[in-house]
Amino acid sequence: MALIDKKVVTERETASYKLDRATVELVRFYSEFIGSPQEHVVNEALLYLFKKDKDFNEWLTIHKKPEVSVVAGKPNDSGKLQGRVVAAGPTASPAASAGKS
Repeated sequence: MALIDKKVVTERETASYKLDRATVELVRFYSEFIGSPQEHVVNEALLYLFKKDKDFNEWLTIHKKPEVSVVAGKPNDSGKLQGRVVAAGPTASPAASAGKS
């Protein structure tokens, strides 16, 4: 059973990162394994990380960054909870809004 579920359509923003070649290959393989785009694999893996990292979530609270948080959504067809990032304010950060048009 896959740890990451199929892609749910949400608002997207483009980001570009350089990754180790082995990591890129594993993303491709996992994408093929679950039948979803590579961007979905990366997005869900990061959401999983952010949700599980208690120190990071504490840091977000201490640094007054609750406008962006990871929340558990409704269970999907396989019974897994879908994690989502939600923004309480108009934008997550000034830099994020600068790239949008």
